[in-house]
Amino acid sequence: SGTTAPSRMALRTDDSAILLGAVVPELRQQTDSLLADLKEQTRITASIEAERARLTAAVGDQTAEKKRLGMLLEAKQKLEADTQTQMAAEKQRSEALAAKAGSLKELIASLEAQADKSRKAADAAKAAEQKTADGDKTSAPAELASLPVPESNQLAAAVPFSALQGQIALPVTGRIKRRFGADDGNGAVMLGDMVATQSGAIVTAPADGNVLYAGPFRSYGQLLILNAGDGYHVVLAGMSRISVATGQSVLAGEPIGAMGEARVASTSVSKNGNATPELYVEFRKDGKPVDPAPWWADRFSGRT
Repeated sequence: SGTTAPSRMALRTDDSAILLGAVVPELRQQTDSLLADLKEQTRITASIEAERARLTAAVGDQTAEKKRLGMLLEAKQKLEADTQTQMAAEKQRSEALAAKAGSLKELIASLEAQADKSRKAADAAKAAEQKTADGDKTSAPAELASLPVPESNQLAAAVPFSALQGQIALPVTGRIKRRFGADDGNGAVMLGDMVATQSGAIVTAPADGNVLYAGPFRSYGQLLILNAGDGYHVVLAGMSRISVATGQSVLAGEPIGAMGEARVASTSVSKNGNATPELYVEFRKDGKPVDPAPWWADRFSGRT
């Protein structure tokens, strides 16, 4: 009996070892699985936190962008309102000058003097605003909205009017009926060309320029004067409707008005008795009329 107890203990020890040998690998496998799950959960949590931070930053950026766009829109609307006010005031001043001017030459001279005065006043006001706004970041949107279009972003570089000889198309569909220097039918000579056209024909700008005057003037009826630069002006008369305003910039080929029915003051009567509207076109250099013929493209010039 003395040897039986140790033998039984040895048997129990062996059984425990066998049981542990079977259980430990399974526990280790479960532990490894739990550690892998914990690691994956940690990665997912970190990913969620990163995504949350990114979304928070994106919302912040969107809010800032929305605010910036709102400020730009407000600045643009203010600039447009100021521009409309300025153009209305410019129109009133131009009409007052037109009422005083005794001739087209006087009108252009007075309009040029007024435009020069307005430019200087605008430059002085802009300089004063810039001085006041220095260091004020809230003025950035207004400054951005009022900046001119960079030259690199413009459709084409400006071409001097004198360099456009032989390239300008008639501003309206038709044919030149009376030319510069010819008898005007009233005992004087033509200071421009008269183009016989059609009722309702669209009139386009013959060249790039700024609208110096748009409105009625004495016997000219609806008169449009474009400042083409370098001392050149383009005068158009005979339209029933002008679709641009004083102070506006126009591009060559841009619609600026329309002909009406045949004008009572100046009509061309065809052989079948129908009256056709006429558009008067005058080019001026330094206040003096010049022959438009050299500027017309060959198909309109009448040259062979």
